[in-house]
Amino acid sequence: MNTPDGHSESASSPAPDAVPPIPVFDAVVVYNPAVIPAQPGPPPAETPAETPARSGPPAEQPGPPPAAIPAQPGPPPAESVPRSIPAQWRSPLASSAPIPDDYPFPRLPQFDSIPPSWYAPPPPPPRKRRGRTAVIVLAVFAALAAATAVAVYPVLTGRDADATAAPAVTGPPASPGPSALSYERVPWIRYQIDAALQAQAAALLAGDENGFLAPVAEGGTELTRDLRRRFETLRAMQVTAWSEEMIGAPTPVTGKGGRDEWRVVVDLRHCFVVPECTVDGLRAETRWVETPAQGLRMVAFAPSEAEENGPRPWEVTNLTVSVGARTVVGVTPKYARRLPELQKQAEAAALLADRYVRGDAGPVDRYRIFMADGKEWQRWYGGEDLEWAAGFAVPTGEARLDVVLNLSEMPEDFIDDTLRHELAHVATLRGADYSDDDDSWWMIEGIADYVDELGVPVSEYDEADLVARYAGEVDMKDGVVVPPPDADTEDWQVAARYGVGYYAVRRISERFGEPAMLAFFDAVVRDGKTLKDAAPATLGKDWDDVNRDCLAYLEEVT
Repeated sequence: MNTPDGHSESASSPAPDAVPPIPVFDAVVVYNPAVIPAQPGPPPAETPAETPARSGPPAEQPGPPPAAIPAQPGPPPAESVPRSIPAQWRSPLASSAPIPDDYPFPRLPQFDSIPPSWYAPPPPPPRKRRGRTAVIVLAVFAALAAATAVAVYPVLTGRDADATAAPAVTGPPASPGPSALSYERVPWIRYQIDAALQAQAAALLAGDENGFLAPVAEGGTELTRDLRRRFETLRAMQVTAWSEEMIGAPTPVTGKGGRDEWRVVVDLRHCFVVPECTVDGLRAETRWVETPAQGLRMVAFAPSEAEENGPRPWEVTNLTVSVGARTVVGVTPKYARRLPELQKQAEAAALLADRYVRGDAGPVDRYRIFMADGKEWQRWYGGEDLEWAAGFAVPTGEARLDVVLNLSEMPEDFIDDTLRHELAHVATLRGADYSDDDDSWWMIEGIADYVDELGVPVSEYDEADLVARYAGEVDMKDGVVVPPPDADTEDWQVAARYGVGYYAVRRISERFGEPAMLAFFDAVVRDGKTLKDAAPATLGKDWDDVNRDCLAYLEEVT
């Protein structure tokens, strides 16, 4: 039973072998290397060598691409995709970056005129999009109450696992004749674009800005400006692995002014800060034109779209970035002066979240946190339309969630709570195809508030009055299994539902101990078991008993 202030020390204390509690509520905690080993960032980039002068276009005959774009071996066929990024695509700091066996590679349909003997097998039937839960944090500012909401986002991180990439070209293909049809020109076009993409990726890792901009067509001022901004942001984020791999074959399309262009979709695989990580990936579209003087040149490099959980902040925004022991924090120019303090707050929240990492994906290499103004809040990761949301955590890979805060709608004294809540989501949800069923929503949000409120007496929880009102006005026929709010849910009810989740998770931890509560969470949220099946196996009581006890606890503490 809980003590008079509602907190049971013995029930909620960590197991003997757990990391001791870390006080993070009123002071910034210095990174503890005994908990998570420090990861060195890359050394300062050396002054890049001068970019060689560009030569004229190659003759229409077999031979290497233009000198400014050195020939590079293409990516291997799908059946022999390496489990780490090839050496020519990696930073000198990177050694190996294993790619999970189930790493999804999106497959794109190709135009029908390519002979089957040259190109890959036809694409599989359209796949069913797999949804993921993104977590958003609410600020009811009149009462400074915290809560979160649930939305469903797809996770598309590269090509489908069962897709087949276009065969890699290991040497210059034969030049097509002047009367060749489009599909007959594809091998020649693909070879040149593939070499340009690989050279561009290598230039980014080497810190060679001129080389990164080299593929841009003459006169592409806007594209040059965009790529220069990307280059600077990615280098600031300490990119350690980067590859630009073509998906499928170039497709002839009509571009601006009716000009002939080639559309190429690129899989961007990347790591930041640490030499080794589970490689993230996302798709982006590029456009290319054939020029008389320079051959194939890039005229567009679009950011990823909403179905890829894009665009990512580093694709579209001039970020100011700080890399800490546990976090990478990027802010829009509006908040650049506040970055040092924001980083300290993020580091403290990360150390707390580290104690609750679930699954077998290992420690979080770095928590990636982006802080938006109102404009970027509506732009990054497909935008967020919930008026009461002030932050969210969104899946960007099989073992990663990025966190976004809307600083334009958040009081400064609310940032710590939001960071602790959202980073708790990263720690507890990453690396799992977690359930977004309504029956588990209360637990997903409840454990994030539980981590945020760790060490705070239950009597000081801000939403107590709202939870009491909810219990008095709403039929809680399903007990603590309250439904997730939507865009039309009243603010007070949103906060109250989060409060119900918090109280329920806290009560389960106090009654059965934190390890049992976490095992129950894993069984329901990460393993997809029903509440009725998971409760006896992890708590030793049937769910009806646990549910009734949690409801009684709500009445007692509110």
